[in-house]
Amino acid sequence: MSKEKRMRQATPKWLGVAVQALLFLERDGQMCASGDIAACIGSEVTLVRRVLARLVQAGLITAKEGRVGGYCLTRSCEEITLADVYRAVEIYEPICPGMIPPSPNTYCAGVTSALTNIIQESEQQMLKSWEQHTLASLAVYCEN
Repeated sequence: MSKEKRMRQATPKWLGVAVQALLFLERDGQMCASGDIAACIGSEVTLVRRVLARLVQAGLITAKEGRVGGYCLTRSCEEITLADVYRAVEIYEPICPGMIPPSPNTYCAGVTSALTNIIQESEQQMLKSWEQHTLASLAVYCEN
């Protein structure tokens, strides 16, 4: 699959799936099948597998094929920040796409460029904040 096609596929929804999948893996503490993860977090298994592939590429989890295979964390949740997860998922669309006009040829065409810059600046500020929060800080909110 081309990198360009991969970039188009990632949406902000993937971030929620990634965080929940990582928290499930932390709680379970052993190799988990993608189907079990999908069932637990209430998501489609195909989407979960795509997200897990990104997490593997980023080195946040490992994958083992076969009957006894599955996915597991490569380090503890105390060492994984929300910014790490965001970068692993590789969301290339703005988090707030509804703010950007659909066409630059609309009324106030310069607004598209200005809003894009503001959203990018906001994203950088968000990542600075997310560097301070680990998955462990969210794990306390998970049901047992």
